[in-house]
Amino acid sequence: MELKRIDNIWHFFATQNQLFLKKEVNHEVCYSFLKNKIRLKHAFNPRFTGQSVLTLGPDSFEMAVESQSASKKKFGFHSPPVKVHQRLFFPKELLKLTVSFSITVEKDRFKNIRVTLEPFVPQTIKKTFHPVNYISEMLWGFRYFSETIKN
Repeated sequence: MELKRIDNIWHFFATQNQLFLKKEVNHEVCYSFLKNKIRLKHAFNPRFTGQSVLTLGPDSFEMAVESQSASKKKFGFHSPPVKVHQRLFFPKELLKLTVSFSITVEKDRFKNIRVTLEPFVPQTIKKTFHPVNYISEMLWGFRYFSETIKN
């Protein structure tokens, strides 16, 4: 049932935003979109949907040369503080996503930035497009998905 819901959500976004949805099914299921040369890719294990990753970054992204990550905030556990001498190369506002996701931000040699959210399990349309639009607005200045859609 959960696989059908995830499939319906991604197909809904494809039709509402007039985007081409590429779907691959092997050992893992992978959905991907391309808008304004920014690729959104959601990959997950169909047997355990909790093992899912959402990646948002330029289509021309090469191998990462610099990487920073922040783990999901967990009740009762303190998150490790960001070291003062360590400068973040991405907007600090993205750290708000650590309430729901573990976040990894990578930069390649051309200064392109790719963001990975983990675990990303699309449950509703609203919970799916909010983090995607938030990241795309912070880094690239446009909304990836239209917010005129109603759930």
